[in-house]
Amino acid sequence: FTLILFISVFGLSLNYVQAYPRFAAYTGDKCMDCHVDPTGGTMRNSGGTGYAKNNLNMDMFRKIAGKTQFSPKITKDITVGGDVRVAQVDNEIEGAANYNSFLAMQGDLYLNAQLSKIVSVFITSGLEIPGIEAEYEVYGMISNLPANTYFKVGVYKPNFGIKIVEHRSYQRKYLWNAPYNTNTGFELGISPEWFSMNIGLYNPMDQSFLGRDPHKMFVANTDANFGFSKNNFNVNVGASFFNNPHNTIDTSGTQTITAVNQAYGGYTRIGVIKRIAFLGELDFQENTSDKPLRRSLFGYAELNVIAVKGVEVRGQYEYYDINRDITGDHIQRISGGVGLFPFYGFETELMVRFPIEDPEKQNNEFQWNFHFYF
Repeated sequence: FTLILFISVFGLSLNYVQAYPRFAAYTGDKCMDCHVDPTGGTMRNSGGTGYAKNNLNMDMFRKIAGKTQFSPKITKDITVGGDVRVAQVDNEIEGAANYNSFLAMQGDLYLNAQLSKIVSVFITSGLEIPGIEAEYEVYGMISNLPANTYFKVGVYKPNFGIKIVEHRSYQRKYLWNAPYNTNTGFELGISPEWFSMNIGLYNPMDQSFLGRDPHKMFVANTDANFGFSKNNFNVNVGASFFNNPHNTIDTSGTQTITAVNQAYGGYTRIGVIKRIAFLGELDFQENTSDKPLRRSLFGYAELNVIAVKGVEVRGQYEYYDINRDITGDHIQRISGGVGLFPFYGFETELMVRFPIEDPEKQNNEFQWNFHFYF
């Protein structure tokens, strides 16, 4: 524990750290350059696979691992992929024994079929957690149009803010109800050169399969990418918005009313010398119903540095103000650790997290993550 903490603090002092959108920050590329989904996440395309083979490995393990033989292509037009994550968690719980367990966090198998130059179908089935419906994404997409215009319709994660991997981050957990935050609807996007924009219309959050609520959630996102000195310095800035009207029961429990969950925010990705990546996001949320208005604030910052090839030191800061009109109800969390990519297809990460709450609690967290991917 002392060694891990030392590495974390030392790394933070040198501006080291990580998260998967960090790859776009390192390179200055767009999410669509490495993923089947134009907004990033889930399955990697040939660009993403190539980046992993060339960059996510250590020279010292090259002979042990041997030459990478695997190809994700079943046929010329059908490609598979996958992510498996298992975590060893050891968390302090004040007034009780420490929580110490192995958890299967992710088990996703992806399949993408390119039916023609512009039409494709994507399917993924996720790991089922007892008592919770399994996460899955299924959509059809029309893409490869002029100016990187695309249209997709199905079940998937709407594009809001930075799509970080950590589903326990405050903005993903409390703003988007992660990890199972997929919605059914459609998305229309365009991404010419350095600029991207997309809008989507979906069933409201937390709907059953039938989605009987007649209201629709609107989500919009836009960002701009700027690269300088052959992308040794690049900056991405963006903004997101969603409006989620939905039916709910009033406080008296006697009638159905329309409540509105609304949020807007900005984010940035900054890359320096292709070794340092900074991610930042700030979101404002408002919930209105017949209850008093609640206005929340979310903040997220992450710093990642490639120490040597295959070794990254990482740090995160998170902030959640449950109600901006009330004092003393905010929580924070500081995290630090190191990630290792010994060879293509495998990543392991050690993270120590220090939640800060008032009144103070003994609830520090230690996580050792194992990630297999292809």
